[in-house]
Amino acid sequence: MPQDRLQLQFLSDGGLDQIEETAYRLLEEVGLALEHEQAREMLQGQGCRIDGDRTYIPRDVVAWALDNVTPDRDGLRRDGSLAFRLGDGQVRFHNGGGQPRALDLDTGRSRPATVQDVAEVTRLLDALPNIDHITPLFSPQDVPPQLMMVESTAAMLRNTTKPLSSAAIDKPEDVPYVVEMAAACCGGMEAFRQHPNMTISVSPVSPLTFGRDVTGAIIAVVQSGAPFHSLPAPTLGATGPVTMAGGLAQQHAEILASFVIAAAARPGAPVGYCSRISPIDLRTALTAWGSPEVGMTAACAGQLAHRLGFPCDAYGLASQSLLLDPQHAYERLSNALVPALAGVDMLSGAGNGGGLNAGFEISVIDDEIIGMIKQIVAGVPVNDVTLAYDVMAEVIPGDGVFLGEMHTVRQMRRGALWMPSVSTRGEGEQEAAVGVVQRAQVRAREILESHEVDALPEEASRHLDEVQARARRELVGD
Repeated sequence: MPQDRLQLQFLSDGGLDQIEETAYRLLEEVGLALEHEQAREMLQGQGCRIDGDRTYIPRDVVAWALDNVTPDRDGLRRDGSLAFRLGDGQVRFHNGGGQPRALDLDTGRSRPATVQDVAEVTRLLDALPNIDHITPLFSPQDVPPQLMMVESTAAMLRNTTKPLSSAAIDKPEDVPYVVEMAAACCGGMEAFRQHPNMTISVSPVSPLTFGRDVTGAIIAVVQSGAPFHSLPAPTLGATGPVTMAGGLAQQHAEILASFVIAAAARPGAPVGYCSRISPIDLRTALTAWGSPEVGMTAACAGQLAHRLGFPCDAYGLASQSLLLDPQHAYERLSNALVPALAGVDMLSGAGNGGGLNAGFEISVIDDEIIGMIKQIVAGVPVNDVTLAYDVMAEVIPGDGVFLGEMHTVRQMRRGALWMPSVSTRGEGEQEAAVGVVQRAQVRAREILESHEVDALPEEASRHLDEVQARARRELVGD
């Protein structure tokens, strides 16, 4: 990270050692439920022990796997060109995904999400300057469940040129469709294998359970050439131990097991380390996404990932509030700022609301929060230009006003001071009467009315149509 960037460190080297050792013991002594015969055979061939319904992974097999996967660092645009490379000291953000309900931009009420919502919010996210990576924000409810993945991916591909990922996949049969559509946008399958323009996440089931479909999806993803991101989501006190150290050890074991499967299926496969730990509220048995443990475990997961040489994608913009209220804002800011300051490479959650909702205005507000976080994380550069001695030496004996100096103009253009887009700064009573939610709604409408995304080439668009039609025939018999 840049020298001037503030760095938080939650775990000492000794603490990291203990968490890693516990993860290795879990894999070696407790094992995982692996319900996929091909995967069991592959792992047994690498030296894993199969006993009944448990598969035990020795630490030397984990070491072999880490040598036979490739950290996924490149954020590639829709056309396969490089947008950014993780690990350069900057923190980047992507939206959350898969919410079945949308906050209607006109009424503010929650309703079932549609494919049109996926398309429109993707175009909004494409325009928002602080969103670096996009995944389908909604799971559209106006298509058969078997087509959700295909339809949401197609809507996303048509409405952004930014780096992207599909929604998390849990069935191997979905993989060929989304990969073929992504490949159509970057020049075909050979081009996709050289420069994969879509990452695909698969979530092992906590604790340490790899069902047939999930494992099959992991194998299908890595064999397709797409980067595979392991996305376990243990809940502290429910599907994982209630302590953060224990939850981190279990999640680390689940990710390592995923990497072993990926390496066995395709040596050299690009993989990503993701963290989605959340606590349970023991009074209600509901997941408490707004709790500070979300941001704290994300920060720790970043340390664990970096220790192995992997960038980390973690949940950050998280809140449990069902309203767009102060709780919504302070929970999201704290859970994103903490891991951002700790060096996590990519943070998720933009656009997601409490419960099962996501929204256009939430995306706009989150873009504002992210801009503030990026400004803080960038730190205070100290050099001859920022020290501004020559400017002060000229202005101070003169009129004492720096506003009209070229130094001020140039530095403002470079982001010396953070400038909000929907927040107010006490401009007047009229502005104060309109809250940030209403201003964000207005901003979202303005963007949707004016922002246009470069259209896909006609051949690529036609190819997406063909894949969608084939999916309807093959998956739902339409």
